[in-house]
Amino acid sequence: MQKIILIILASIFLGCAKYQAPNLNITQKRFSVNIDGAIYLLYISKNDGYYFALFDPFGAPQSSKVLKNGTFKSTKFLPRNSFYDQLFIESLDILQKNLKVKEFILDNKKIRMVEI
Repeated sequence: MQKIILIILASIFLGCAKYQAPNLNITQKRFSVNIDGAIYLLYISKNDGYYFALFDPFGAPQSSKVLKNGTFKSTKFLPRNSFYDQLFIESLDILQKNLKVKEFILDNKKIRMVEI
């Protein structure tokens, strides 16, 4: 019983976690994102927060969010998807490490990000 309570509490607190965004000197970056064979375009810009816009191969927006004060907020009326939050965090890590290409696995999906 204690393990169940501990798991529930851990999942609640992890869902409320804030992300400490790096202070990057960028205006706008573009990435080609291959998610299990499907190609997406990711745009990142920085004003008073980091703005992320992800588009599918047909140009339809899949996610549009802003990262301010360590939390993501949707900027459009699109369904919430924590997968994209994790993807956006990985993209900031790529920018911080000044990489041009990164391959990784996220939620059992093979991801390849290439700066364009």
